[in-house]
Amino acid sequence: MTSATTPSVSRQGQRPAGRPPLPKGAGINQLKLDLEVTREELATTLDDLFATFNIRVQIRSHPALFVGVFLALTGAAAGIAALLLRRRGRAG
Repeated sequence: MTSATTPSVSRQGQRPAGRPPLPKGAGINQLKLDLEVTREELATTLDDLFATFNIRVQIRSHPALFVGVFLALTGAAAGIAALLLRRRGRAG
């Protein structure tokens, strides 16, 4: 996504910055075109949002981070298992 296609936040009831207002007396074709552009912007925004929270995309984008997280979780699980087994051995 480029900054040219990213509308900035505007006040309610106003068009996003970077998009000129529709001219008075705009015809149905211009209104349909404006609606199509708005749909494309929404689709792009939603695609980016879903990619942000898609775990598969994140793992592909940041493999080293997820290897580190996996190793940390594995180490923590092994440590907890060792503590539990040691505690069980003393009790018996």
